[in-house]
Amino acid sequence: MMPSNFELRLQHLEDNIRKDQDLLKAYEDALRYEDDPRRQAKYKREIDNLRESANSYHKEYDELREQITGEPTVQMQNVAIQLEQINTRIDRLSAGQKAIYENINQLRQGLLARYDAGEQNIIAAVTEQLDQSQIVMIATVLDAIETNQVTETEMQPILQGIQQNITKLQQNGTSLPPSQSVLIEVINAPELDFKHRLKVAIPLIPFILDYEGELELGTGINLKAAWQGLMMRLKGE
Repeated sequence: MMPSNFELRLQHLEDNIRKDQDLLKAYEDALRYEDDPRRQAKYKREIDNLRESANSYHKEYDELREQITGEPTVQMQNVAIQLEQINTRIDRLSAGQKAIYENINQLRQGLLARYDAGEQNIIAAVTEQLDQSQIVMIATVLDAIETNQVTETEMQPILQGIQQNITKLQQNGTSLPPSQSVLIEVINAPELDFKHRLKVAIPLIPFILDYEGELELGTGINLKAAWQGLMMRLKGE
């Protein structure tokens, strides 16, 4: 006997819910270890899409439920349970993402508070692309600079390394984002206070190190080694 239209719709609904549950599991696993804000935003969009799908599944289920009298079948009950489960998981995952976002946002705001009002918008464009660990790392170094835990002699190679890498990038024709280009003008302005130039330069280090790995810049100063050495000292290692 050929399945009825009702049975086909119900089976199709159940199959779609099961596929979305598998996708949701994959997103849960990926987000557990993901700290890149751009990829986190991508997963958030995917989770929002799953929520829209779940809403449409509920509508489909309600339409099917209206077609039967009496108690729902076992299959209908299973679909109802699956719908409840997927909604709960989406809510839990969304809440977790919101908490992560709020925490990162607080860290970014704390970082921006260290800069002059005129520079905050420029710095903000850079910090929006940093993950939580990078923001914490930068804040640690800024603390050390502001409390004189590091000397100008110690920090001079890092600033020079940043300047050399930027020059090499420009020579290779690599276009930096406009927000970073404005900061570069400050970093290379010899008339400005050294500590101020350094504080402006520090947020650019994660981006420069990414380029350094991709382009094998080979500048005179090993910025990565100097940066890692500083971080180890500040951690007491």
